[in-house]
Amino acid sequence: MDRKKIILLLLLPFFFCPRPGFAEDLSIGVEDGWIWQVAVLPPPGGWETESGISALGAVRYAEWKVKDSPDGVAGRDIRFLKEPPLSEENAEERVTRWRENGVAAVLSLGGADDVSLLRPLLGRSGPVFLSAYGEGSGITEGGVPLPMMFALDLYRDFRIVAFAEYAKRSLDRRNGVAILGDRFDPSLERFARNLGDMLSSSGLSVTHFWLAGAGPDSFRMIEDEAISDGVSVLVSWAGSMVVRDIWRAVRRKEGAFRIWYGGEPGRILLSFNGVLAADQEVPLERDRSFVTLGREIWRRTRAVVRDASAAGRAYAACGWIFEGFRRAGSPEPELLAKAMESAADFALGSFPLTVNPATHRPFAREVAILEVKDRAFRPIDFFTVTGPGYLP
Repeated sequence: MDRKKIILLLLLPFFFCPRPGFAEDLSIGVEDGWIWQVAVLPPPGGWETESGISALGAVRYAEWKVKDSPDGVAGRDIRFLKEPPLSEENAEERVTRWRENGVAAVLSLGGADDVSLLRPLLGRSGPVFLSAYGEGSGITEGGVPLPMMFALDLYRDFRIVAFAEYAKRSLDRRNGVAILGDRFDPSLERFARNLGDMLSSSGLSVTHFWLAGAGPDSFRMIEDEAISDGVSVLVSWAGSMVVRDIWRAVRRKEGAFRIWYGGEPGRILLSFNGVLAADQEVPLERDRSFVTLGREIWRRTRAVVRDASAAGRAYAACGWIFEGFRRAGSPEPELLAKAMESAADFALGSFPLTVNPATHRPFAREVAILEVKDRAFRPIDFFTVTGPGYLP
């Protein structure tokens, strides 16, 4: 290892560990009311991963910008408390400690596990919880978002709107569309019906097929009927294994239809050329503004940003929290949550965001339509979609 790398490794603790006297200064600042606190939970792999280092660098950069500003946020400094991973065993104790220490908000850079663990503990009484992800996580109860729960991603049903928009762009009205739903999953059944309504209102002919748990024979009947009906596309809200079986069965048949998959694009699909999926992560990976952000993070914190998307998400989430604090003028969770509902004037990379108070998520996000080709997901279209006007 060369001399420069050794020096950098020795300096890293100074950038990511509290300085001497930090805890005492923080305690005094919190008691005096000039510091507001936000707990930060790590990505699934922990703080030492590329995602963890990149996201923490973005958080520290956002923190520095507030401290360097003459006005701060509502005249206060914000301190982000680097937390260890959450677990089922320690979640309740952690929430109790956050409340005792006056933590106003919790920022999760992790996945669905943080949401499922914390939702029953702080969904109604705080601190405010914000996931920098959240596509697959429900933050509602009885069709209404829990008052303290927020997420940066559109919910997974954004694919309904994305497919409806792409169908308008790419299909002729003479083309028929088949929609495959699962009666045993209420969410997937609802997704299928709502997409059918949207496509029908665009003038497309729609046929619904429903899985009834009968196994591969039921697929064969669906495949044959869809081909005989002359459909050009089958949209599957069933799992990726169903897509695999149907793709294998119809790929060489005369009059075969294309398959659009309603789930998250995963590696299992990479063998199936021509399958389409919708995604809200790929636009972030192509956002050149994250390159500039990475340079600024390095300049101010010496954190190397190797996961630009993780850094961009963390920085956007900090911006949402700052905007909430500005509007609330208070760290009280009830006031902060109410202000977070109407936040605007912050961005995810180059895409400006405004929060939908009915969903506690952004009104809109940029999405990509991906096509599997040569064992890779290739973007073939980009556009902005608004989250559906109903809640899961």
